[in-house]
Amino acid sequence: MFHKRIDTRLLTGPALLLSLMLTGCPEDPLGPDNRMALLALGQCNDGRALQLAERAIAQGSEQNVLQGLMLKAAILRDRGDNAAAEALYPQIQVAWDKAKRRALRPDRRERDIQMFIDVTRDERRAHGLDPDCASGGAKARGQ
Repeated sequence: MFHKRIDTRLLTGPALLLSLMLTGCPEDPLGPDNRMALLALGQCNDGRALQLAERAIAQGSEQNVLQGLMLKAAILRDRGDNAAAEALYPQIQVAWDKAKRRALRPDRRERDIQMFIDVTRDERRAHGLDPDCASGGAKARGQ
């Protein structure tokens, strides 16, 4: 099977992390729906991002489900809905247990969720968008 290679020497920081998240690997823990959700979130289209993350949660592998739940929590937190994000924590714990077969530490959960938010905001900055999606027009949330 042919796998696309990226010259990572040309990429640094958030660009490197985003390229790795978007190109995948043979054992892809993110999955295509979560990748597309991450792209949509980077374009301030959180409504579409939620739809795609929910589809990954409903139809993905154990790893895709785990990443989908983490991404969904990040989307909700990015929207400012911390209570809804925290309500996902029990589901994230169950998905982590199934996928990883070990306990999830709260600091690890927070780090993984924050990584999605940081990558998304860096991607928005790189494309001239408001990192918080605060401005309207084509950058408006959910469009």
